[in-house]
Amino acid sequence: MRPFAEFAIVAGLCLFALFVVIPAGTVESDNFGLSPAMLPIATVSFILIVSVFSLVFGLVRTPEAIGGDLGSKGMRGVLLLVLATLIGIFIIDKSNIVIGGTALVVLASLAIGERKLVVLTGMGAGALALLLLVEWSGL
Repeated sequence: MRPFAEFAIVAGLCLFALFVVIPAGTVESDNFGLSPAMLPIATVSFILIVSVFSLVFGLVRTPEAIGGDLGSKGMRGVLLLVLATLIGIFIIDKSNIVIGGTALVVLASLAIGERKLVVLTGMGAGALALLLLVEWSGL
């Protein structure tokens, strides 16, 4: 039952993103090159394909291969990651991409269970450097 539930949630959100969110959030431009919607469509399509593989492998593997009860811990992790994403998006909206993006990386790292200060500092510094480079270069 779990593989079907996971697939239904992920595939449903991917289809919603493909047919509602991406068309509403991207505007065609007369610039030379690829469409602004190309990268989000490719990313969501890849996630959808991976969810199909996850469904198939989830149905094929035996109950002995599943280690422990992942029910509460797994859903808790998903909720923490969604909450970290929403907080990061709010910070990006209220400040800028550099500050908000760095906060999003640190919050997402905390949500997935990273607690080492050195690793969190490195992730934050790496995100900050990358976002400053993106902002400076105009990408």
